[in-house]
Amino acid sequence: MTHASPRETADRALRWARDHDYAGYDPYDGLNSPVLAPFATNWLTRLVAMHGVDKSPVNLRPFLGIEPERNPKGIALFASACLRLYEATEADAYLTEAEELLRWLERYTSPVTRHHAWGYNFDWQNARKFFLPADHPSVVVTVFCARAFLEHHELTGATWSLDVAVDAAAYIREGINVVEIDGFEAYAYTPYDEFVVINANALAAAFFLRLSKRTGDEGLAERAEELFEFVLHAQDDGGAWYYSMPASESHLSHDNFHTGFVLESLREYVETYPENERVREAYEDGLDFFVRELFEADGAPKFESDRSYPYDAHASAQALITLVRSDDDDAHDVAADVYEWSMEHLYDEEGYFYRRIGRFFDDETPYIRWSQGWMTLALATLAREMTEAAEYGAEFGRIGARSND
Repeated sequence: MTHASPRETADRALRWARDHDYAGYDPYDGLNSPVLAPFATNWLTRLVAMHGVDKSPVNLRPFLGIEPERNPKGIALFASACLRLYEATEADAYLTEAEELLRWLERYTSPVTRHHAWGYNFDWQNARKFFLPADHPSVVVTVFCARAFLEHHELTGATWSLDVAVDAAAYIREGINVVEIDGFEAYAYTPYDEFVVINANALAAAFFLRLSKRTGDEGLAERAEELFEFVLHAQDDGGAWYYSMPASESHLSHDNFHTGFVLESLREYVETYPENERVREAYEDGLDFFVRELFEADGAPKFESDRSYPYDAHASAQALITLVRSDDDDAHDVAADVYEWSMEHLYDEEGYFYRRIGRFFDDETPYIRWSQGWMTLALATLAREMTEAAEYGAEFGRIGARSND
């Protein structure tokens, strides 16, 4: 089946988000309910409330008083999408839209630190590992927000966006807990916990490395190297990564989009230091595992290597970003299949993306960050990569051949 091009669909998805003022629901916003708040007073009742809303077969949020809101990470994803569409088209409207979103993010920072840092717009209970109040920063949300500012600086040379990215990096280095594990000083997820997540450290490493190339900060580059060493240490013999360390305590095994985060981060290192064969080998081993074990034959993104359902929009989106950034033909073929599957099963003609396809029921609620933000960014990334390929007289694999411009 022939679908609209990634750029056309990205425009529709962006228009849908713009029409909703970039505000919406999130899978994990259940603790924003004024109805549930009086009961959600400890880790167990918070988990029951949050996951009860998340896993309900119908969207309970309108009945529980949960309002659609802007999510800082979602805003960052849309800003990055606009910047990548600007790269693909050189249309100033995309740059203007990105800058409006970034200026909002610049103002909407966490109130608990003097630095630029960001968290979710809802209270979040992560199993029994930690509780993160609304707007309190985490390393992952801060990295994605700061990365959007860095992308803007790379495209425009603006000092204001670089200043924000530098300040956010300073927050991560000063504010996020550091945990010694297997001889490495790794980051925890927040300032309040000791939960070591592999992809969070990989994302921080890639951001630090990319930022150091703009600032010449050798200390930042050295910290990136240390974190990458930890990520390499955490890779298993099959080329994969568990979600957290130690692996015996990880509630996820080798899942799809977190593996994508690690690979995208390692790709940053490979492109910066192509002569480092050890890192390239780790990246290629990981990419081989990703391609072989985390997708169905039709392109549906498996949830984990040993578990198919649910097929999730977040996994589809990160897979597209990860796969098209590689220089591997097999990865590009899988990207084409993921694109076709996502357009066929997750896309609504109104311009939004469903969250997931489940074994027994589907979640078709439009989530502003989880599905809409991520898929818009993925489509914008495809559009950029296809534009760059076309400049060399080539189509970008089967995506370029199948899309209808």
